Amino acid sequence: MGWRTSSPVIALRNVGRVLGINRLLVGAFPRGYEANYNTRLSRCISLGDTVWDIGANIGLYTVQFANLVGAGGLVVAFEPSKVNFPRLAHACQSLRNVELQPFGLGKADGNIRFQQGADELGATSRVCEAGEPGEVVEIRVGDDLIAKGLSAPNVIKLDVEGFEGEVLTGLSRRLLSPELVAVGVEVHFGILHGRGLGSMPRQIEQMLRDVGFRIDWPDTSHILATRSV
Repeated sequence: MGWRTSSPVIALRNVGRVLGINRLLVGAFPRGYEANYNTRLSRCISLGDTVWDIGANIGLYTVQFANLVGAGGLVVAFEPSKVNFPRLAHACQSLRNVELQPFGLGKADGNIRFQQGADELGATSRVCEAGEPGEVVEIRVGDDLIAKGLSAPNVIKLDVEGFEGEVLTGLSRRLLSPELVAVGVEVHFGILHGRGLGSMPRQIEQMLRDVGFRIDWPDTSHILATRSV
């Protein structure tokens, strides 16, 4: 277990969230708190790779990944939001190496309720808890999509606002493949805590370690899991 997901550190994060300290710390990084994560994840992508952008939002990472994989590679972008998806499609309309999927991923096929984020980019869109209002969106299992012929990823970027565990569970077979060389996960500690899944960050670390990944934290909210090729 890494120290970032130890019980005392998660407890401190919860206190910092209540007091507003966490938000202030994120604002202290003028280049954006994801800058180091973005750089390191990008270095894992090679020409010809297939990259899955799970929680693609409006396509900022999708477009970047498309440039990195080149004409011989492929980016598969998943975005269930009916508000975000048209903006994603617009951003990628000239990219022939991008395949768009208008649904989310999880541990079982079905429909769930989804709440659009109030921020301008819709980046805080998330799965609803029981009783919360939201639009109905489709969820599919990643491993099953691969079995049915969808190009399997060499690199995964995952940003699903507290649904991380479910998505990775649905990709458990692909996680075993040595052809999958990197998994980048934004870990939403606050949302997971609110869902009663406070131990999920530690479980995600262990899940990835158990299948041979090395775990690093480029910042306080992102896991970069890599394995040697």
